[in-house]
Amino acid sequence: MACMLEGGHSSYHKDGSIWRTSPATNKKAKYVKKHHPLDSFHGWFHLGIGMLLKSSLSANPQLKNRDKKHQIQFIDIDIFPSEALNLVVDLLELDKQELLHAGDMQPPVDAHILEFTSNSLLIFVTILGHDHNLLINPYDGDFKGVTCRHFNRRYSANPPGSKCAFEAYKLD
Repeated sequence: MACMLEGGHSSYHKDGSIWRTSPATNKKAKYVKKHHPLDSFHGWFHLGIGMLLKSSLSANPQLKNRDKKHQIQFIDIDIFPSEALNLVVDLLELDKQELLHAGDMQPPVDAHILEFTSNSLLIFVTILGHDHNLLINPYDGDFKGVTCRHFNRRYSANPPGSKCAFEAYKLD
């Protein structure tokens, strides 16, 4: 959450470059890797997972005017019983929605999925907010550690055979 409060984010640019800005990069954009340019993007791409605490949302900064031109959806966070929320973001070619119907791509039970369209691409934001479906969950509520779970190929904070890497910041 502190990362969000301090402007931390990942961005997928039109040319396919992926950048990360956060306290870990001294709040300067850092090149991560190159993927497909958006005008030639095909298939599905998992953009990332984030975890935040509902209690820290009130400290979020107001949207900047330049951001208000984008699609905005409001969510009642009280429908999620857990204090922690996970956001899973995927990019999908518009006519490839069948890719998400495979068994290893299904969301966990009680997932809330938002869908945004941008040109010929779909952006899916899945909100997980139940103890039984969280991918990343602080095990003591105070960021002294987290539990990372794996459900399937699309919903995993700890895929089998991979190294788990994350940034975590405690708010004072």
